[in-house]
Amino acid sequence: MTFRHSIAGLVILLATTVWAQSGHTSAGPLTSRPQTVIAGSNADGQAAAVRARTAANQHMQEMGATLAKMHDLLKGMRAKVSASEKDPMAKANLEMWALMLQQLDKQYEELRLASRARQDLDARRNAIYKQADEKAAATAKAAQDARAAAMRQAATATTNPAATPSAVQTNATPASSSTSPN
Repeated sequence: MTFRHSIAGLVILLATTVWAQSGHTSAGPLTSRPQTVIAGSNADGQAAAVRARTAANQHMQEMGATLAKMHDLLKGMRAKVSASEKDPMAKANLEMWALMLQQLDKQYEELRLASRARQDLDARRNAIYKQADEKAAATAKAAQDARAAAMRQAATATTNPAATPSAVQTNATPASSSTSPN
C-alpha cells in the first residue's frame, strides 16, 4: 500500500511540476501573478515595485517551505524502504526523488542568488539617485546663493552711486580751457 501511495504522490508532484513549468495561463490557488503597472507618477511605480518585491519574497519563502517538506517526505520514504531492501522499484523511486529534489534545490538556490543580486542592484540604484539628488540640490543652492549675492551687490550699487567707478567717471567733467595752445 505504501508503494502505491508513494507512486501516486510522485505522479501528482510531477504533474504539478510540469503544469507549473509549462507557462499555463490559468491562475492556480498559489500562483502569484505579477501586477501590470500603468505609467503614472513615481509614487505609483515605487508602490508597484514594493508590491512586486513582497510577492516575490513570499513566493520564494513558500518554495523554501515546500522544499523542506519534500526533503522530510524523502527521509520518511527512505526509512520505510530501508525495512524492505529487496524492492528494486522502491529504490528506483527513491533515487528519482533524490535527483528531483537535488535539481529543485539547485533552482531554488539560483532564485535566491538572483533575488539577492536584484536587491543589491536596487540598493545601488537608490544610492546613485540619492547622490544625484544631493548634487542637484547643492548646485541649485549654489546658484541661488550666487543670485542673491549679485542682487545684494546690485542693490548696494544703486543706493551708493559714489562708490561705483561708473558714477565717479560721470561726475568728473573734463576741464575746459579758454585758451588753446595753438
